[in-house]
Amino acid sequence: MNIQKLFFSFIIIMLIAIVSAFFTINKMKDLSLNTQRMYTHPFTVSNAVADIQTSIITMHRNMKDIVLTKDSLKMIKIIEAIQHEEDEALKKFDLVYENYLGKKEDVDISYEAFKNWKKIREEVISLMYQKKINEAIAITQGKGAKHIKNLYLQIKVLKDYAFNKASEFYNNSIKDNGVQYVISSIFIALAFSALIVIYIVITLLKINKTNYKQLYLIDQNILTAKLSLNKEIFDISSALSRILNKKKEDILHTKSNNFFTTNEQFKLFETKIYSGKEHNGEIYTIVDDIKIWFYIEIFPELDSNFNIKYFNIFLTNISDKKKIEEVAIIDSLTGLNNRNYFETIFEKEIRRAKRDKKCLSVLMFDIDYFKQFNDNYGHQEGDKALKAVAHVISLNTHRSYDHSFRIGGEEFIILAYHDNFDKLNAYVDNIIHKVEDLKIPHKSSQISDYLTISSGAIRFENTHLLNADEMYKEIDDLLYLAKKDGRNRYISRIVN
Repeated sequence: MNIQKLFFSFIIIMLIAIVSAFFTINKMKDLSLNTQRMYTHPFTVSNAVADIQTSIITMHRNMKDIVLTKDSLKMIKIIEAIQHEEDEALKKFDLVYENYLGKKEDVDISYEAFKNWKKIREEVISLMYQKKINEAIAITQGKGAKHIKNLYLQIKVLKDYAFNKASEFYNNSIKDNGVQYVISSIFIALAFSALIVIYIVITLLKINKTNYKQLYLIDQNILTAKLSLNKEIFDISSALSRILNKKKEDILHTKSNNFFTTNEQFKLFETKIYSGKEHNGEIYTIVDDIKIWFYIEIFPELDSNFNIKYFNIFLTNISDKKKIEEVAIIDSLTGLNNRNYFETIFEKEIRRAKRDKKCLSVLMFDIDYFKQFNDNYGHQEGDKALKAVAHVISLNTHRSYDHSFRIGGEEFIILAYHDNFDKLNAYVDNIIHKVEDLKIPHKSSQISDYLTISSGAIRFENTHLLNADEMYKEIDDLLYLAKKDGRNRYISRIVN
């Protein structure tokens, strides 16, 4: 009887051990599956979507180049480049279709929007071949730009879903780590059956090895960090540590400035983020004198009482994207902003001046007898002269609310704010003298032995701001008067 009870008890114990073991294995498999999904989704879908975004940016930039070029051969090369980027993007869409875990309709919408863009591009290219440049530009800036904006929004749906899904898998992996089940199973099996112990240990080692390997890959490739309520970093991935060029131990338990590169970013923690709201945006940090741009996403982690425990930070390196944007707005010769960017900023500054009730100063400069300079010294020296003048202008537009542009040829524009008209006059006079003080020889000049510039400068009172075209004409006319009046001088006035 006792033997029967013992045998029966042993059978029950064995069943408990086996059930416990299988339960543990399933939990660990779930953990491995969650981790595998998190590994597959962010690296395949997110990277594919990022590559599609890069292709769209490149193609959009090339379409702008098409409407600006007058060289048929160059246009053909640009079209070939666009076709190449389109083919690459379509390949990436195949990857997204294969690995996307959300609604396929979301991918279909983005895919159709991308394909429909081709019709607009072909219409623009056709107009360019017909020499209908203005119509091509109108389409590019009109329905073309609108379509691109919509396409970006559609692509963002895929990217946001990929990120949220990765976070879901990550949280599931952390939540369902199964350690307590493993320990219980080991002790039960260890107490009653050596065979079960061996089975559980072997199984556990195999699963954990895979799991740790995948977590290691995530740590090595995903840019993440966790901040306490007092902005102290208590967890950071190795990938982010490498980008910041610091050791983990030197970052942990410190208040890093890497996530608060502007006062605006810092104040977000005192308002929006401390209120429990999510935040995303662009920031940069300086590492070894190199500016690195990130897209930052901050998610407050709440406890059961909805109080903030800490902040999850996810970063995406967008330095390459910023370089592409910089190419689109920077004049390649002088390093100043180009005319396209001027047209955008000018409108913004007019609205800012009206909103803040400030007086906007607009200064236009033109190098005197520059054609004759090029004829005598050659275009290579002419380029050096343009760079030298641009450097003087750049040194005098170092405030955050100053903007400098090369708008074409030898013409430059500065947008700035001055407290009064006398300061504006002193400002423009200083720039004119600084250029002549460069002592760049100009034997063809009729007013000086050295290269000089002329300027028109207007201080627009905030109650008399005109539209951009009218203001541009006003300043252009004033520059013309300065050149007509003898050059190497400025004429200024107030519009009130």
